[in-house]
Amino acid sequence: MIKKIFITLFFITFFSVANASDFCNGFKNGFITGYKSAKNTNMNPMVPFCPFKPMKGYGDPQSDYEHGYIIGFKQGSRS
Repeated sequence: MIKKIFITLFFITFFSVANASDFCNGFKNGFITGYKSAKNTNMNPMVPFCPFKPMKGYGDPQSDYEHGYIIGFKQGSRS
């Protein structure tokens, strides 16, 4: 029984990390672009840690990369 629970938790963790990588790559690129646009500079900023991937709403893009890019762009613009 414990073995089944451990295997299930392993697969859930593995697949959530795999999906988060596209989201985090998009977040990083979006943050850099948003920061450069808001500050009118060519220097790359220090990017904060990637946040947890929020649930997608009705108007959010299907791609995890695009979803992360939009969130990162908004945060970078506010910095």
